[in-house]
Amino acid sequence: MNSLLTAAFSLALVLPTLALAQRPAARPASARLLALQLPASAPAPPQTYRLAGHVISAKGDVQPGAILRLKGSSKMVTTDAAGSFALDVPVQTASTLVASYAGCDDVIIPLASPKGMLTIHLRASLAAGLNQTLRIGDFAPDFDLPTVDGKNFKLSEHRGHPVVLYFYPKDGSPGCTKEACAFRDQYKEFEAMGAEVIGISSDNEASHRAFAAKNGLTFPLLSDADGQLRKKYAVPRAVLGLLPGRVTYVLDDEGRVLYVFNSLNKAANHVSNAKAALSDAL
Repeated sequence: MNSLLTAAFSLALVLPTLALAQRPAARPASARLLALQLPASAPAPPQTYRLAGHVISAKGDVQPGAILRLKGSSKMVTTDAAGSFALDVPVQTASTLVASYAGCDDVIIPLASPKGMLTIHLRASLAAGLNQTLRIGDFAPDFDLPTVDGKNFKLSEHRGHPVVLYFYPKDGSPGCTKEACAFRDQYKEFEAMGAEVIGISSDNEASHRAFAAKNGLTFPLLSDADGQLRKKYAVPRAVLGLLPGRVTYVLDDEGRVLYVFNSLNKAANHVSNAKAALSDAL
């Protein structure tokens, strides 16, 4: 009995000793102080900053549809209906902002350091003027118009490939039907060159829908109901100003004007000439 008590007492003394031996050694006070003094890792500096502002026309009005791009890069935006824009610009790289609008000289702004809000004033080009047809090399004004399927077509979203914009007087007229059917018949050839074909008139969506269905058109028709896009593209009226004009613009993959053809009577030539202009540019 005495031996059992002695063994139990010895075990009670050993167990706390083992528990103490298994505890991790306490960190020295100097190490804890050093850990507290080390600074937290700094956040990474921003790579871009937001440049914003608006564009004013030569007449002092806000200018929707102006194009702003960083020279030497693919960054590009267009001003909204209020003439405003916002663009993310690299912080470390010195850049040049170029503001462009048809009929105006380019405005070039160095961006060596971050700037706040910008007000960019356009100046009418002496070579063209705001009321002249777009020149070769001009950026085509941006626009956003409804299609017959209830969606919208925004030109700036179709960069990266050529676009053929053809303005025509009226759905169902003999010349416009001939032109539309010629584009339809040769549409695969335009597709093979990577180009989109877009027809534009002031007819409403219902008229476009019926015209497209009757003639089996495979490309979008856009409704410029109030004629504002015709004005923006300076499409002249024909026959003593009584009829809307017929003008075709071929745009390159950057949205610049590559070719312009203006003829009311030679409807089919709009198709062959546009195709030839694209073929020459490839």
